[in-house]
Amino acid sequence: MNLTYPIGVFDSGLGGLNVLRELRRVLPKEDYAYLADNKNSPYGIKSKEEIVALVREAIKFFEKLPVKLIVLACNTSSAYLGILQQETKLPVLGVILPTVRVALKSGKDLAVLATAATIDSGVYQNLLGEKKYLKNRKIAYLKCSEFVSAIESGLMNCRESRRLVREKLGSLTKPDAFVLACTHFDMYQPEILELFPEAKFVSSGKATAKAVQGFLKKNGLLSPKKEPGMVSLYITGEFENFRKHADLLLNRQVYQKTDLSDKSLLL
Repeated sequence: MNLTYPIGVFDSGLGGLNVLRELRRVLPKEDYAYLADNKNSPYGIKSKEEIVALVREAIKFFEKLPVKLIVLACNTSSAYLGILQQETKLPVLGVILPTVRVALKSGKDLAVLATAATIDSGVYQNLLGEKKYLKNRKIAYLKCSEFVSAIESGLMNCRESRRLVREKLGSLTKPDAFVLACTHFDMYQPEILELFPEAKFVSSGKATAKAVQGFLKKNGLLSPKKEPGMVSLYITGEFENFRKHADLLLNRQVYQKTDLSDKSLLL
């Protein structure tokens, strides 16, 4: 495998940019190919069969580029990691296991915020609910799929976003930590902090970036390049709004933008 191939990062939209930002911080010499399937977003209200079919096409796209590793920067997709790993010879990593490892060290009372599809898959319940971890532990699971559509529409740090978060979380007793089990939800940290000023967060981005770094080192896949890597963005649907938010989230880092909405490369 060519060590200079990019790392493929996949999400249904903006959320995975939080993971990409952390990857860039931890592995700045790597190139990245970020695929946002915002044409078919949100994934969190789709069935298992629909999600697997869509991610299968994304994997084919990355194989054609090609990439050396695929990171599913999406909890909903990562819920079916075992199935999706069988679709390709490329290594595929998800965000859930790294996130759970951090969550288990973050207190006894947790609030897991996720999409309906992620919670219905049972993956967080199975991993956090293992008997050895259950003693004196209280975990609330909240379906917050509405957050994804709102964030993709640009509703952040505004009256409507604060109302939405208050409606979903207002009845909660303050947990030790909020587990942001959807990569989009990082963008609602300010809204959550207005309700819970001392809130602590478990985010997928930092945990996943460290896991990817460890995987590359262990398998001898680190890029030998000396100069900073490049980010290429591939978008299947609406482009301008996505580009605006990407500029903000990626801190004006240099990247290429390619609109796939009118091309036959994907879906």
